[in-house]
Amino acid sequence: MTSILRAQYVLPMDQPPIEDGAVAIEGDTIVAVGKNAEVRAAHTGEIRDLGERALAPGLINAHCHLDYTRLHDEVQWRGSFTEWLLQLVAAKKLHPEKEYLAGIQMGLDMLARSGTTTVVNIESFPRFIEQIPPPQLRVWWCLEMIDFNRSEGAREVAAQTLEFIAGHSIPRGGFGFSPHAPYTATAELYRLCAQYSRGRNIPLTTHLAESEEEDDMIRRGTGRMYDYFSRAGRDMSDCKRVSPTQLLAECGVLGPNCLAAHANYLTPLDVSLLKQTGTHVVHCPKTHRFFGRGSPSLHTWKEHRINTCLGTDSMASNDTLNMLGEMQTLGHMFPRMSAQELLTLATVNGAKALNLREKLGRIGVGAWADLIAAPMDGAGGDPYEAIVYADKQVSFSMVGGEVVFDETQ
Repeated sequence: MTSILRAQYVLPMDQPPIEDGAVAIEGDTIVAVGKNAEVRAAHTGEIRDLGERALAPGLINAHCHLDYTRLHDEVQWRGSFTEWLLQLVAAKKLHPEKEYLAGIQMGLDMLARSGTTTVVNIESFPRFIEQIPPPQLRVWWCLEMIDFNRSEGAREVAAQTLEFIAGHSIPRGGFGFSPHAPYTATAELYRLCAQYSRGRNIPLTTHLAESEEEDDMIRRGTGRMYDYFSRAGRDMSDCKRVSPTQLLAECGVLGPNCLAAHANYLTPLDVSLLKQTGTHVVHCPKTHRFFGRGSPSLHTWKEHRINTCLGTDSMASNDTLNMLGEMQTLGHMFPRMSAQELLTLATVNGAKALNLREKLGRIGVGAWADLIAAPMDGAGGDPYEAIVYADKQVSFSMVGGEVVFDETQ
């Protein structure tokens, strides 16, 4: 059964906007895109007219922690990333399981209403996946892995993760590995994750070079984080030798399956390693601002052709999980960036990071029918601005050809 969506503008992303455009959909897949009259002449089926709106690919949130949706305002930034982390660990212990489950559902709804159709979620509690209804969104559940201060060793942690993945299936999305960070995951755990990620061709995402304290600890063997982990009994022999990025390069982690979240503190050699290995960087603009960091290295990543995408991080360092807000925040940081460039970060580049360029992040034949729409009101005739600067939420969302919500009527 074919259905047709018509809008004032269709944004394929790999070609110019189509005025009075239409998209034909069969099942979960786009089978035609073009001028409304041409699509309707070639295809018959139910026609849904979205009116004076821009129709775009669904947004891809490449770094999110749905578990922490209820933690907003519970973790305060006081100038030390190590202290902030310890606050987060303490706050996590205060909430019963039912609050986490409600938070995940609330987060998924927040994502959907603001145009996200695909999310890379770092899941600290894999058992929660079994306890929530299958999400309408595409979720890549990247299972958080930590072997610091755990009775299980790296091999046991990795084996448990593999066993969980083997015993579960995801109707939309999939699984990935998420060794937490160079200070909480050992080199052995990173090597195992890299090996499994390549062997199964699934994502590996990790926090990398996020804070100056991490850089001081790993690269210089100094600072607050170094002192804390040294007192806590961590083996510090990997410190005062190379940068966090170089450390993960030695472990074979960097590569086209790797999404490096944040990457705020990079040496020229680090940048070269990211470029040479085809590693993707995920920037979270509002979290960057929350921690009071300087201007992000967007121009450096672009100059070296490092694929950069966007994420919301968590409500522990953000006030929302709204990808529209992330694009708008970045647009304020870099006023010369066009709305088209901002939308590319949240669609095309996110699809590249998941190695799904043919299926996600574009409107084209063979792509999944993951689509969003926003009114053209106030966009000054620019359909990219209509999406990027939509007022907090979009008015239409579809995932896999199924309408998530429709406020266009």
